[in-house]
Amino acid sequence: MHARLEMIKERAQVVLGGRRGWWVAGLSLALPVALVAVACGTAESTPTSVRVQKGSVARVVSATGTLQAITEQKLGFTTGGRLTQVLVAVGQQVKAGQPLATIDDLEAKADLQQAEAKLAREQAGLDRIKDGNKTDATADDYSHAKDVLGATEEEGDKIDKANSEAIDQIRKQLDEDRDSLAQIRAQAAADQDKCNRSITGNSHRYDGYGDNADVHSGRRGLLLENPLNLHAPSCEKAEKGKSALASYQRRISEGERDLQRAERRRETDKARQKVSVENARRDATAAGHDADAAESDRPHDIDEQAANVSAAAADVLKAKRAVEDTTLIAPVPGVVGSINGAPGEHVGSGSGTTPLAPGGRTALPDMDSGVGAKDSGGSKEERPGADSFIVLKNVNSFQVVVPFEEADAASIKPNQKVNVTFDAVPGLTSVGTVTSVAPTGTQIKDVTNYYVTVVLTEADSRLHGGQTAEAGVVVGGVDNVLVVPTAAVQRGGQTGVVQVLQKDGTVRRVQVQLGMVGDRTVEIVSGLTEGQRVVIPET
Repeated sequence: MHARLEMIKERAQVVLGGRRGWWVAGLSLALPVALVAVACGTAESTPTSVRVQKGSVARVVSATGTLQAITEQKLGFTTGGRLTQVLVAVGQQVKAGQPLATIDDLEAKADLQQAEAKLAREQAGLDRIKDGNKTDATADDYSHAKDVLGATEEEGDKIDKANSEAIDQIRKQLDEDRDSLAQIRAQAAADQDKCNRSITGNSHRYDGYGDNADVHSGRRGLLLENPLNLHAPSCEKAEKGKSALASYQRRISEGERDLQRAERRRETDKARQKVSVENARRDATAAGHDADAAESDRPHDIDEQAANVSAAAADVLKAKRAVEDTTLIAPVPGVVGSINGAPGEHVGSGSGTTPLAPGGRTALPDMDSGVGAKDSGGSKEERPGADSFIVLKNVNSFQVVVPFEEADAASIKPNQKVNVTFDAVPGLTSVGTVTSVAPTGTQIKDVTNYYVTVVLTEADSRLHGGQTAEAGVVVGGVDNVLVVPTAAVQRGGQTGVVQVLQKDGTVRRVQVQLGMVGDRTVEIVSGLTEGQRVVIPET
């Protein structure tokens, strides 16, 4: 630092010569500033920022065209219609922006109402998509479908388990009945054998004899039953055993039939539950696809509907312009040279209209009345202004015919303010007015353009025909809104991100909702408050 100051001092002495005393005094004052400058050069630089404040946003569309000198302005309505008013007279001096005539606006206003209704409908559709719960609903449907699938599978398992338990119970009972049948069969056979060996044989009555008696019969080797017994117990037990055998045989047969029915029911229930499970699985899969589709399609649905809203808004602008075009406005000052139309007549294409006399509403005599000069061929002169509805004379101005791309042309309409700059005259900005927009497009390098005619309302001696001019049409604007420079916003549709400078010098990224976007400033709808500072990124 010291060496650098000494070098500066030596150079200053060479330049100033003998004014050494002045240099020392100057150096003593400049030294703190130099120190600060050097110190600041080593510190981290503070980003450039601007304060968020109330202001205006102007939306401008620009294109380049060629300047043309005009001394006569032929005027007419954009579309034909029934002439309702003629507000000026031939020979009258008019000012720029003065209404000249009107045509019936009923159809144009009806078209505007339809366009506004369509815009409202499309906007409602966009709001419905944004605010709708289709994605949540499809997700809920998917969750419900999965629950149904799980419940169906669980129900199938329970039914199959119940059928299996019923079959096992029937089989167990059959096994028990078969074991009992075998025991009864064995006991019945033994009882029958005893009955057969009794004195009475197989009879139920024994005359007091039986195989359990404690006395012997006259037959050797046979034990007589008690003479008091009228029935042989073994025979009676044998008969009961036969009855029991028949009962168990019936029970076993019924059990076997029950087993067959239970097995068939289990197979039928299995098949039925399999179908139910597959149907539930299919519904769950479909619900899952719907949920995925709803989630993935929602942004595209919003974009598609937003495009519909933009198209409807463009239709509204066109319809408004059509309503405004029902009033013919003088684009520049001049003198009315001719008027070819009377109230009640249809104007359009310059046909079927009546030329009016100068200074009033009286019609000029028609060509067959004999009034008017004849040319050398004996034919009558054409009426003043030929096919033009109104012709302005004594015009001393320029016009610019500029091709605008269709996206920009949709927002341009007559009588809008235009700022025109010129390559040949740097620093000059002339004010102009849109007079007309071509109803049909022209292909320029495979892009559809619409020619727009702009008439300058200010004259300048430095302007000449043929000069290149850039026309910036002010197509919209808002006042007294929060604004930041356009360069401070990273835009993405109607939202954006700005860098907010904090009090401690740090930067925080904040998402904001945007309103109108202009060339220089952007309207901030939400996300920032007045007084905050936003960073302007370095380019």
